[in-house]
Amino acid sequence: KQWSWLKNELKNSSAKFNIIVSSIQILSSEHGFETWGNFPHEVELLKNTILNSKAEGVLLLSGDRHISEFSQTTVEGLPYLLTDFTSSGLTHSYTNFHGEPNQYRKQEVVHDISFGLLHFNFNDKNITLEMRGKNNELQQKMKQAY
Repeated sequence: KQWSWLKNELKNSSAKFNIIVSSIQILSSEHGFETWGNFPHEVELLKNTILNSKAEGVLLLSGDRHISEFSQTTVEGLPYLLTDFTSSGLTHSYTNFHGEPNQYRKQEVVHDISFGLLHFNFNDKNITLEMRGKNNELQQKMKQAY
């Protein structure tokens, strides 16, 4: 029922941007913790659902890692990179983080207290993704073009 609902929502969306939120990371799978990577068939089903829906500007948001990072991958036939923005650690963070693999990682892992912020540009069809810390300090940003 959930997959049918998601397929229907994306297929019938007229939005310029579509945000899919998950409590756990979708693209990063090598760290050994909770991740969609433990269910590789579902990851492929999600990619195909996004591709086949023709929904515009799909962005994945995830959390529950106590770190923040950007992950991206290509999906054959999708005209933009599929991005998973993990924003996690508003109240506490993984201060003992010493690194872990993520073949899809872009830029650096932020392991300080942080939160995510999205700036939508409807004219240029892009989203600026920001990781921000205490006192609204910019820690890292990336632009996702569609």
